Amino acid sequence: MAGWSSTPSMLPPMPPSRLTRFFERLLFLAIRRPLPPAVQFAIATAAIILVTLVRVLFVTVLLPWLLFMPAILLLALAFGRGVGLYATFLSAVLAGWSIAGSSGFLGLDFLQWVASGAFLVVAVGIVLLASELRASFARADHLMQEAQSARDALAAREAFLSSVLASSGDCIVVLDREANVLFVTENGRRALGLAQEAQVRGSPWQALWQEVDSNRASGAIAAASEGHRTNFAAPARICGGALRWWDVSVSPILRDGDQSGQVLLVARDITAKRAGQRERNRLARVVENSADFIGVASLDQRVEFLNPAGCNMVGLSPEAACETVMLDYIWPGDVERLLEEVLPAIRDAGSWSGEMNLRHFRTGERIPVHYLGFRVQEEDGSLIGYGAVMRDFSEVERARVQQRLLNNELSHRLKNVLTMVQAIAAQSIRQAETLEDAGEAVSARLVALGRATDILTATSWQTAELQALVATVLRPHGALSRRIKVDGPSVAVNPRAALALALAIHELTTNAIKYGALSNETGEVSLKWWIAGGAIPADQRLLLTWRETGGPYVTPPARRGFGSVMIERSLKAYFRAEVMLDFRPEGIVLTLNAPLAEAIATDRAE
Repeated sequence: MAGWSSTPSMLPPMPPSRLTRFFERLLFLAIRRPLPPAVQFAIATAAIILVTLVRVLFVTVLLPWLLFMPAILLLALAFGRGVGLYATFLSAVLAGWSIAGSSGFLGLDFLQWVASGAFLVVAVGIVLLASELRASFARADHLMQEAQSARDALAAREAFLSSVLASSGDCIVVLDREANVLFVTENGRRALGLAQEAQVRGSPWQALWQEVDSNRASGAIAAASEGHRTNFAAPARICGGALRWWDVSVSPILRDGDQSGQVLLVARDITAKRAGQRERNRLARVVENSADFIGVASLDQRVEFLNPAGCNMVGLSPEAACETVMLDYIWPGDVERLLEEVLPAIRDAGSWSGEMNLRHFRTGERIPVHYLGFRVQEEDGSLIGYGAVMRDFSEVERARVQQRLLNNELSHRLKNVLTMVQAIAAQSIRQAETLEDAGEAVSARLVALGRATDILTATSWQTAELQALVATVLRPHGALSRRIKVDGPSVAVNPRAALALALAIHELTTNAIKYGALSNETGEVSLKWWIAGGAIPADQRLLLTWRETGGPYVTPPARRGFGSVMIERSLKAYFRAEVMLDFRPEGIVLTLNAPLAEAIATDRAE
């Protein structure tokens, strides 16, 4: 009929009564906490005896078996089939005893026996039914406990997952099949600058990251939709506009082993890590490219790292360096110092610097270094090793030795120059007629000596080139010096010979200007030198001539002056030469014949 529904109406279940709930609690208590069998049978015995007493004392007109039925049912429900059957047979015996008379078999007549048999049949059926009902309740209780355990496990798992998600600093995002946002963790929202999850729920994933590499991100999401897991790192701007670097893991979400179409994004902000990595890479490049020895050793002095420059300095390969200990690098004479002074200072003060000596692993030679040792420690300040930066000090040490040699040589040269100055001053004063003449002579001769020392200083007092020496001595005389024709090969003489020759040329030039070939307008001077002798250097000789022509007539002097004395003595002494000063009428001629080896030999101080 119209208006009638073809499906039966579902009535809501009736709520259980208090008595029902009471009996349910007692039954579940008996099932969950069973008593020992002896206690169960004792309770059954006491219960049946109690019912029997009630039957005998208070109920005399009713059937004797009626009062035992509830007790048997309750005992069978509470304790099971065995106790129920025991209570049934005990009830039959006690019920028969309570009505037994003087007639009949064992005090019961035929009808009473039939009734007792019927009671047993009915009671046994009640016991079997009650035991099945009890078993059903036990199964239901077991299922409820399992369901409760499953609910508790599920709740614990949900709580655990919630705590994991809440404690994770990563940005965790779930996307649906269309790559729209379904869920964002709270930490993820903070990392992305979102106030609420509802701001982006249902929006495309691009709403979370701006200016991201969309090709890589879209490709990763599409691959995850097809069941593939991918990972990529890229920069992107968050909602606040800040540019951050993200490491993103993209995975498919499976349900019962099948793809759900949903995608899980786990994004980690690696901006600080990337900056720290760049800084570490920069420091690593500095260490790798440094020309200094840079090494790190553990507390037990095992070498853990040595840069390429350090390996090259001591002649080790990087692989072999990792098999060494700190003491292997130290020069034997410095081992005790390292153990007793350097390492304790590093442990106590944090660093030590000073000069130290290493040894070369292949050649065994000593390598002087400037050593800077320092602590390698954890963030809490605990010492975990030793670090060292060393710079090869060999060049500095060689420079020190060279400096000492130069200082000694300078002292020696200075003594020679002072001796020569003293001789110049003494002879000039002795030969001069007036103090003015003496002053002029000393001044001129010291100037010549100074010019010679200038040339020697340019070569660190090693040698002086003859051509340069002559040109320097003649330069102050201006145009007159152009009338002195100089000719000779390149010869580098030693410092003593250079000073003597400079003074000799100065004296000869001064004398020629005052009295000789350069005192008129036509005279000339020829200064020549050459190498004579064989091909063997030891047999070669240096020959030099100073020849004046075209000047006034020359007569030998009545007494030998300073110039002639100085020329002969100094040249003979410093050149180990044969020297002849000839006052010929046409002009003065000086000849020098010296062993070339004596002229060019270096003259270092001892």
